[in-house]
Amino acid sequence: MQIFQTIKTLLKRFPRHWVVAASAWTSKIIVSLVNIISIRELLLYLGEERYAVYLVAYSLTAWFALTHFNVASSLQNFISESRARNENYDKYMLSALQILVFLFVFFTIIVFIISSPIQAAVFRKFPPLNDPIVLIIGIISITTSLSSIIYSIYYAEHKGYIPNILPAAASIVSVMSIVTLRHYGYSPHLLTALLIFTIPQMLFPLILFIRRFKKFFSRLFEFDFENIKTLSLRASKFYFTTISFIIYSQTDYIIASQVLPVEEIIKYGIFTRFFLFPMFIYESLLAAAWPVRSEMFVRKNYDEIKEMLKRYSYYGIALMVLSSLLIFIFSDFIIKILAPNTNIKANASLIILFAVYVIVRSVSNNYSSFLSSINALRIFAYILPFQIIINITAQYFLAKTYGAQGIIMGLILSVVLTTLWVFPLKTRKILK
Repeated sequence: MQIFQTIKTLLKRFPRHWVVAASAWTSKIIVSLVNIISIRELLLYLGEERYAVYLVAYSLTAWFALTHFNVASSLQNFISESRARNENYDKYMLSALQILVFLFVFFTIIVFIISSPIQAAVFRKFPPLNDPIVLIIGIISITTSLSSIIYSIYYAEHKGYIPNILPAAASIVSVMSIVTLRHYGYSPHLLTALLIFTIPQMLFPLILFIRRFKKFFSRLFEFDFENIKTLSLRASKFYFTTISFIIYSQTDYIIASQVLPVEEIIKYGIFTRFFLFPMFIYESLLAAAWPVRSEMFVRKNYDEIKEMLKRYSYYGIALMVLSSLLIFIFSDFIIKILAPNTNIKANASLIILFAVYVIVRSVSNNYSSFLSSINALRIFAYILPFQIIINITAQYFLAKTYGAQGIIMGLILSVVLTTLWVFPLKTRKILK
C-alpha cells in the first residue's frame, strides 16, 4: 500500500498537462506502430499499384471529416462551463444532436452528387475502379466524424482515457483483420482493405454515440433555435483554421496521384508514416500545454510564457533531429522490411528534406498552438491562405521535376515563407 501511495504522491507533484500528454502518447504510439505494420501487410495483400490507390483513397477521409463543423469543440466548452456552474447541459446535448443530424443528411446528399466526378478526376491515372470508392468512404468518414463528438463529451467530463483508448483499439482490430485475410489467402480487393481500416474507426464512437444520445432521439424535433445558434456560432470560430489545415496537409496525396509514379507514391507514404510519429508525440504535448498557456496569459505571466515557448521549441527540434537520425540510419532496413519484393529505394535526399520539414513545422506549431490558446485567430485568416497557395503551387511544379522530394520541398517552402516567422513575430508583439 505504501508504494501505491508514493506513486500517487509523485503523480500529484508532476505537472498535470504532462500527465495528460503521457496518457495520449500511449494511444498515439500504438496507432503509429499499427500504421507502420499495416504498410507491409497492405503492400503484400494489395500489391504496389493497388496500395498506391489505397493511400490516395484513404487520404480522402480527412477531407470528409470536415463535415463535423467543429460542433464537438463547441459542445465540449459548453459542457465544461455548465459543469463549473453545476448546471445541467442536456439542452446543449439536444441542440448538438439536431445539428449533427442535419449535417449528416446534408453532406450525405452532397457526397452522392459529387463522388462520381471526384473519383474520375482523382484516380484518372490509375486503372478504372469497379467500386464507388469515394461514395462509400465518404459516407463512412462522415459518420465517423460526426459520431466522434462523443470523444469531446468524454474529455469535458474528465474521462479522456476513453477517447485515448478507442482509436488504438480500432487500429489493432484493423491490422489484425488484414493480417488474417492475407494469412488465409483471400484475393486482394481494394475496397475490402479500405473497409477494414475505416469501419472499426466508425463503429467504436458510433456505438457510444447512440448509447449516450438515445434519450434525446424522441425529442429530436423539439428545437431551441437560440441554443442551436449559440452552439453554431462558437463552432464557426475555429472552423476556418480547421479547413485551412486540412487543405494544407491533405493536398499532398492528391497532387502525388496526378504527377508521381506508383513507386514514388509508396515511398512517400512509407516515410510520411515514420516522420508523423514524432510529430504526433510533440503535438500531444502542445495540446496538453494549451490550457496551461491560456491560464498563464490570463494571469499575465508573460515571462513564463516566453520561457515555455523557447523550451518547447528546443524540445521539438531535439525530438525531430533524433527521430530523423534514427530513420536515416535504418532507412534501408525500413524499406526492406515494409516493402519487400519491390524496387523501391530509400533516398538520402528525401529523408533529409523530411527532417527539415518536421523541424520547421515543430517550431511553427509551437507558436500557432499558443496563439490559438489565447484566441488570437485573426492572424490565421491572414496568413493561412498564402501558405495554402504556396504549398499547392510548389508541390505541383516541384513534384514534376523532383518526384516525391518535390512534395516535401513544397511543404518546407510553405512553412518557411509564412508561419515560421509570422507566428513568432505575432507572439512577440502580443507579449510586449
